[in-house]
Amino acid sequence: MSLIICGSKKYNNRNFDELVDSFEVIVRSNMLLPDMGYGKRDSTIQVCNNHVYDHYQRKAGVNELYREYKEKTDKNHVKRFHDFFTKSQSKFVHYEHNNSRLMSYIIHFCGIEHNLNPSRGLLKCGLSYVAQCIFGGVKPFMVGFSLQEDDLMKHSYNHHTNLYGGHDHQGEIGLIIKLHQKGLVDASFCLIEDKEEISFSNEFEPTPQALEILKC
Repeated sequence: MSLIICGSKKYNNRNFDELVDSFEVIVRSNMLLPDMGYGKRDSTIQVCNNHVYDHYQRKAGVNELYREYKEKTDKNHVKRFHDFFTKSQSKFVHYEHNNSRLMSYIIHFCGIEHNLNPSRGLLKCGLSYVAQCIFGGVKPFMVGFSLQEDDLMKHSYNHHTNLYGGHDHQGEIGLIIKLHQKGLVDASFCLIEDKEEISFSNEFEPTPQALEILKC
């Protein structure tokens, strides 16, 4: 099974539609939708935080969603998301505490020198599914996860003015790098820079498997 987990980093000069749609299983988070640069097919799995999942379960209306998220995104996107969760066949899931405890177990079990800081809050949703994959023996590909803290402000739908609290942003970046280096995930696609010609940043080495998929 080929599986890719999509982050939400905004690119101006590239999109990953063809890449993402080539995978059997597509995982997106929260309000990242098809045709936003990370594939045109519906998500196989849509991973939600507790707030978004609650809205999904209650089938909240557009106006309620807009009141909740108007500081983060525009009404057109809220309408698109409402249409998506009322009509899509995607599987919506939420993991308690965003799988922060499971990831802590994985870090300890795999001997990774990394300390998740519980005082800074929970894992973000994308990493919650990374933990789910590793625990289930699946090595996921990752794309669109920021590897520099400044890039976290460049978001596909969230109009950041300040990075939201409740997450250890820098710690999560370090964790992605260590999981890749340990061979538990393939985050090579996260190295792709926002340029027309394909190039990679230098946080770590892309894998031969990812380069073959990209035909580099």
